[in-house]
Amino acid sequence: MLGPLTLPPKLAMQAIEDLHTVAQELRKLADSEGDLAGLARGVAELPRVEDELSEQIRQLREEVGAMRAWLEPLHKELTDLDDTAEALERALAGVNEALGGLQTLLKKLPGV
Repeated sequence: MLGPLTLPPKLAMQAIEDLHTVAQELRKLADSEGDLAGLARGVAELPRVEDELSEQIRQLREEVGAMRAWLEPLHKELTDLDDTAEALERALAGVNEALGGLQTLLKKLPGV
């Protein structure tokens, strides 16, 4: 019979204990070594980190641009070399064909 009468004080006591637990955890977070202090330092450093990152990206873009400028003539030279190799291959095929014809002709000559 006393159960329903003691329920509101028990609920109030539990609420006070919960509030106390929340307050303790908030104190830990706000402590100089807590997560909030570290987060605040991180947020304060964020603009500097962004500036450093932006500078590194700018430098990387410059380096990539310089590499492209260096590679462009090389690409042209390689294309020219490929064209030359193909022309030499065709010329060699012509020489081989001519040699084959010469051998056939030599076989037909008497005494050779």
